[in-house]
Amino acid sequence: MNQKHNQERIVAMHQMLFEMARGNFSNRIPLSSYDDELETLVVLVNMVAEEMKESIFHAGYVNPHSTYRFITQTNLVLDSLFYIKSFNPAFLSVLGYESLDLIDHSLETFLTEESFHKLNFVKEAFHDNFSNQTMIPLQFLTKEQLIYSVDCSITKLFNRDEIILSFVVSNPQNMIDPKNEEEQEKQPNSRKADALLIQKVYDYILAHLDEPLPSLKDLSRHFGTNEYKLKDGFRHFFKTSIYKFYTAERLKRAYLMIQQTTIPLKNISALNGFTDYPNFSKSFKKQFGISPNEVGRNSMSSTTI
Repeated sequence: MNQKHNQERIVAMHQMLFEMARGNFSNRIPLSSYDDELETLVVLVNMVAEEMKESIFHAGYVNPHSTYRFITQTNLVLDSLFYIKSFNPAFLSVLGYESLDLIDHSLETFLTEESFHKLNFVKEAFHDNFSNQTMIPLQFLTKEQLIYSVDCSITKLFNRDEIILSFVVSNPQNMIDPKNEEEQEKQPNSRKADALLIQKVYDYILAHLDEPLPSLKDLSRHFGTNEYKLKDGFRHFFKTSIYKFYTAERLKRAYLMIQQTTIPLKNISALNGFTDYPNFSKSFKKQFGISPNEVGRNSMSSTTI
């Protein structure tokens, strides 16, 4: 067994899992010629990352990498047999259906099999008057047959046959303000094609945090655009410059690696693209207010380099 190669694959999987925990599903671990259990794990980790990226980003929206501030209440009105009688527009935007696809159709049509079984228990409880309200997690099927998981409140109304199903949809804080819709339409950055371009730049940066950041000229050439559009578009969606985003993400990943592993600090500095440790330590302290050696480390970890 090639112990050095095994250690490299273990470190690569650690890094991959760190990135997935932070919401970056663009990285992939290169496959090797080894046919062993570690290589099987590499394949599985790559598959999980691919599946999660497809499930989470299927709508094609830019990941704002920011907190969620605005919420929309989604409501469905169901009859006693859980057939859909009415709903608010938010439900259409979540699942991607047209209104005619939903009205007078059973809710079970738009649920996974497991969620359908959960719904049957709710039907029986309501029918036997054991309960008038419950909270259950349901998995809806979008029009593209992707799974949308959400915790739902199901309430039986007093003196009525109708049942109300509701859940909350979160929207990113940098969502477009409808009041400024006309102004936003004038900005080329708000177009969907530009949003997809900036998403690719975002994914590229997160996938290459261990490498020096290319110049704006090289980045724009790589993505087939110009420097102004790239710089202005990134700032429009992420409220920061490309360089500041790149630096902040490297430091966040380094912080997680320090906290969760026993990899030497100098190695962590190099793994996150810093050419020398003093520069890394200075940037780290500026970002987090403490130096790298002040971060509490996970003594249970046995990962070393």
